[in-house]
Amino acid sequence: MTQQEKIDRFWLWFESQAERLFEQPSLEIIDELTEQLATVDRGISCEVSQVTTCSDRELILTAHSDTSRFKLIGTLVQRAPQIPGWRVLALKPPRGFAFHIDGKERLSISDWRFVPLKSSPDFSEFGVRIEMPEQDAHLLDADSLSLILESGVGEVLLSLCAHIEFRSSKTAGALSIHSLAETISDWAFVRGPESVRAWLPTLEQH
Repeated sequence: MTQQEKIDRFWLWFESQAERLFEQPSLEIIDELTEQLATVDRGISCEVSQVTTCSDRELILTAHSDTSRFKLIGTLVQRAPQIPGWRVLALKPPRGFAFHIDGKERLSISDWRFVPLKSSPDFSEFGVRIEMPEQDAHLLDADSLSLILESGVGEVLLSLCAHIEFRSSKTAGALSIHSLAETISDWAFVRGPESVRAWLPTLEQH
């Protein structure tokens, strides 16, 4: 079976189940949707917005920042049929950092700062050091930080970060976490890989 046939088969299945899936909470359908997407490619999964009374639900197809699968996700979205009640989106969008995550203590994400890092004089790769209060640093590991950054700047911009580190330091001139997406995007338009530039999200101006 060709990739196109696999994609079309997924959408035929989704169309047949769309009404049922629409009525169910996100956490109850993610595994089922991911299992079906795996028939197209095991590196693709999804997020689903919650049920609301006044808008469509979003089905966001994600490769978890794996740029080698961006093109396939674009094809999946292009071949999606019009399905009442659903909007199909490619790749997790930037959502900003005005949120909190509760752990043993509340992470003060909105107060984090960052320092851009470069591995060469021409800044051909983008790296970042996230600086945060010591109590936040103790609660995090690399994977949980990556998920937070992906929510904040979106999947495409996070994929452009070749190096990410975090610590409880305070560097003079460090920038607010709220400007991280804009900083990565500005770098990408000038120095980022051309293959990813077409995927760069449109950022809201504040």
